[in-house]
Amino acid sequence: MPDTLLPTRTRKTLQAMKAPRAVKRITFNKSEANPGETLYVHVPKLNENEVLVPGSLALRFDIDLSGGHANNFLVQNVTRALVNKMDVKFGTTILQQTNGYSIFKIYEDLFLSQEHRDNMLLEGIQSEDLCKIRSNAGDKKISGVETEKKLNEIYGTKYCIRLDNEILTDHGVFYPQALYNDLVFEATLSPASEIVKGSDPTKLKYKLTNIQLEYEMIHSDMLAEEARSAYSNGKEFVYDHVHLDSIPSFQRGSDTRLNIKVNAQRRSMKAILLLFVEPYSAGARDSEKYVFPDLTKVEVQWLAQLTCFTTKASWAQTTGRRLAAFS
Repeated sequence: MPDTLLPTRTRKTLQAMKAPRAVKRITFNKSEANPGETLYVHVPKLNENEVLVPGSLALRFDIDLSGGHANNFLVQNVTRALVNKMDVKFGTTILQQTNGYSIFKIYEDLFLSQEHRDNMLLEGIQSEDLCKIRSNAGDKKISGVETEKKLNEIYGTKYCIRLDNEILTDHGVFYPQALYNDLVFEATLSPASEIVKGSDPTKLKYKLTNIQLEYEMIHSDMLAEEARSAYSNGKEFVYDHVHLDSIPSFQRGSDTRLNIKVNAQRRSMKAILLLFVEPYSAGARDSEKYVFPDLTKVEVQWLAQLTCFTTKASWAQTTGRRLAAFS
């Protein structure tokens, strides 16, 4: 029997709904922040029947480089680099506690499509010419950068940190009113040596000003009731707990074998990610540069919780490497 004979058939299928939707931007309880400080972001409770749009929660701010060298400018993907440590808590439950947050998230963003990255100017993914213009560096280009000047007129010194934990991005709308505890993000800012590029390491400074909390909300009785029902019945929130295990140092050429002990302290482990980063001096960080050495042999011994690998002899040079092992 063809589907066209079914009494439930319809030629049009509703793929959306109509409801009041608005972007809210409120002054953060801490309007300015310096390197090393921690920003505590409580996800707004909102009003009855108001839900949070997935992926919309963010901190917006201006980055002030005054007080440093006149030619200073920002590293690539600066808003990822800004967060040195990220903790996410729901009541007394720790959902995420990641040291070296910037190393992991910058690497993750390298896998986004070029079209997606082209639209991430608020996150600080941009050309060096545009970055210098937005940073008002003394040696910025004056001619041949008309497009960059137009973009600077729109964005200026404004950037944003996306609070994109899977709890808020991968599980539909979030209805805080139906939950007893608060969802809290704790973002610790990186030192200026990892954020600002410049020739004089003694004059690297930055400050966040005009900090605002931004989110998008929908007022919908139906969505709120569905979320409340799901929470009441016991909804499972699936997320990755990313943990920085260690940052050992080794020399290319002299060190051809490295043993890594991993003590995940988790009921399950998804993967061990090895990220290789070259050492850099203050003010000279290439934030998106990762090294991919040739690994010739990898051994995993689960009982001893030991991972080891051997590198090719052709990799033998004198430059050192730092390794970040995330589990």
